[in-house]
Amino acid sequence: MSSEYGSVTDTTTPTCATIKRTPSRASVSSTYSTRKRRRVSVASLDLGQDLARPLVPETPIEEINGDRFVTVRTSTSLPLNITPRTNRIAKAFGLLDDRVLSPTNSPSLFSDRCFRSLLRRSASELFSTSRAASLLSAKANLGARNHFVLALDGPGMSTDLFTSPLAWSHANCIGVAFKYDVYFQNLESRAVVHLCRSSLSDGAVHSIDWGGKAKPHLLALGTTVGDVRVMDAEKRMQLVDWVDGCHGMGGMHWNGDVLAVGRTGGNVTLFDIRMRAEIAKIIGHKRRVHGVKWSVDGHHLATGDDSGIVHIWDHRASDVLTNGDKNIRMKHKGPVKALSWSPWQHGLLATGGGSPDGEIHIWNTGKMVPSSGPMHTIPLQTTITSLHWSHHCKELLSTHGSSWAVPQSNVHPVAHASAVGVENSLAVHSYPSCQRIVNVKAHSAPVGHSCMAPDGCSVFTVSPKEETIKMFRVWSAPDDQEKNEGSDMTLRSTIR
Repeated sequence: MSSEYGSVTDTTTPTCATIKRTPSRASVSSTYSTRKRRRVSVASLDLGQDLARPLVPETPIEEINGDRFVTVRTSTSLPLNITPRTNRIAKAFGLLDDRVLSPTNSPSLFSDRCFRSLLRRSASELFSTSRAASLLSAKANLGARNHFVLALDGPGMSTDLFTSPLAWSHANCIGVAFKYDVYFQNLESRAVVHLCRSSLSDGAVHSIDWGGKAKPHLLALGTTVGDVRVMDAEKRMQLVDWVDGCHGMGGMHWNGDVLAVGRTGGNVTLFDIRMRAEIAKIIGHKRRVHGVKWSVDGHHLATGDDSGIVHIWDHRASDVLTNGDKNIRMKHKGPVKALSWSPWQHGLLATGGGSPDGEIHIWNTGKMVPSSGPMHTIPLQTTITSLHWSHHCKELLSTHGSSWAVPQSNVHPVAHASAVGVENSLAVHSYPSCQRIVNVKAHSAPVGHSCMAPDGCSVFTVSPKEETIKMFRVWSAPDDQEKNEGSDMTLRSTIR
């Protein structure tokens, strides 16, 4: 080819300067393939001179990293050929926004430290599990339903909010005291049984409580004059009658074969079902004992009286831990009836005060020191009538009576916010944040008392002025998630 082209002579003068021919793709290396090429019109062409020159451009062409749609991209922008799903994820992580296609004068500054911080925060939010979203929580059960699942008539009940006229047995029977009469209903068969009737001389029934798992058919009842009886609900007969005409009745609670009974004089009497007389007497209170509650392991007994004093009694050592020279004070500014021991943390006790206290105190009784206060305080400015710790999650349920006005200058904004809307209601608080996660208006009148189901999922509440007993599904157990819907459907009937 060179010999043929060499014989060609330049006989004509071109009308314009010779323009370099764009090299073909076969003869150009890959490094020049991405460069932009100029389109020119060629008037004449000297092939010999073009082939003699090396295939190197006279003026180097600079590579441009820009895009014709986006004038200047940030260093963290994603390619434009992504899927819509990837686009949404990128926007959620802060890697892409709606301004990517908007022209800007200068690139936005986005440091690597800020970028890593965004990734870390977004990943923590993505993989973190919220406690409120748990299927066991009251927010997923009571909060979603926000309504009772069973209603019973309660005519003729005592209007005294310090009575305990309601109890739920391990045999799934609900016992109710109507002044002088005691009834119970089997929630499976729906059969209603009249168990016994108290005489006028013995007084009205003040408190009742079912036996534990070992004796689920035993029902203890105490009258206003101080008479304590134990009935066998299965055989419908009286087993024991402990008569004490000198001291009135307060709260009561079983611990195996031992029954603890609060008295109006301030004492707490212990009875054994196998004995015909009292076995011990705990001295420490000076006013009527409204609240009586054994710990889950049965080693400690918590009691609360009308003056707001709370005492802890060690059953094994037969000693009061909060009395004498120990100088340990557990006190509210109002009467204490509501007591509850935590089933999942040893020594964790919740106490609730009535008017004018209206606060929930949470104590760690295993680490009590002189002059120590509660671990947490939940101010509600509402009478607290009962407390229940959840068996399946770290939540605390409280029932409430009437509220009272508190001067706004004396109330902290956080405390005022917690007190809003809990009158005559059923509230659930998370632990240890103590934030209220569910609040349901249970009755149109004060809630006098409540009791928890043996499975720890449901609660019965009673309002004597409304004369109504209601059942609420508050929590779910880990092993019954699949049968919740069926069980709720069987209880959605109202008995009037």
